[in-house]
Amino acid sequence: MNIPKITAFIAGVLSSGLMVSAVTPLASGHVDVGIGFEDDALNLHVHDEEHDVEYSPADALLVVNPQALQFSPGGAYSFLGPAGTPNWVLPSSETPDLLFLGIGGEELDPADWIGNLTLRLDSVQGPGSFYLWNVDSFGQPVLYMDSSGPAGVPGSVSVVPGSHGHYNWGFSAPGSYRVTFDASGTHVAEGPQSTGPVAFQFQVVPEPQTWALMVIGSMALGLWFWKRR
Repeated sequence: MNIPKITAFIAGVLSSGLMVSAVTPLASGHVDVGIGFEDDALNLHVHDEEHDVEYSPADALLVVNPQALQFSPGGAYSFLGPAGTPNWVLPSSETPDLLFLGIGGEELDPADWIGNLTLRLDSVQGPGSFYLWNVDSFGQPVLYMDSSGPAGVPGSVSVVPGSHGHYNWGFSAPGSYRVTFDASGTHVAEGPQSTGPVAFQFQVVPEPQTWALMVIGSMALGLWFWKRR
């Protein structure tokens, strides 16, 4: 799939007002959910590592391209649904034509913090579920976040100040998502710190032709209802 064409398609739909508005769609390359500390306040942002540009989460759209489609193997991965269940996954290893999304705490000086920080899943709005996991040395998944999981399922990751990590980011259905995190930790001089809830925008993209048909179909259905009023 041609990435410039997908990006152009996304930009066109964004400009039409049919989706959540975002200034910059990021569809490939190394990008981080970044944690920083500026003006005596903890913050969350989107860091485009490829171009060394930072965005407010409200100004970036994190795009999950069609190539992210995978199918649950079941078993230990049953949190993704029974074997054969489709999911769209940004993997923890760099993959051509997909966003290589990490969690970055490099901007934080370890000497300024007491212990690690916590990035917690606050809420998810979208057509499906959101999952964050990694694989241990035995090849078994370690689930950190599951928006559809039962009580007791981990909903956070520990972030070492000065560190950088990659995880698998999964979505159970195409469409627009608002995934809200908050970051917290204890600063040596300023005491307990928290960003409060911060929403990140994701767009899980089916094949562009399918997406266009869905949009056109929705518009036609709306017009039909309007005419019947």
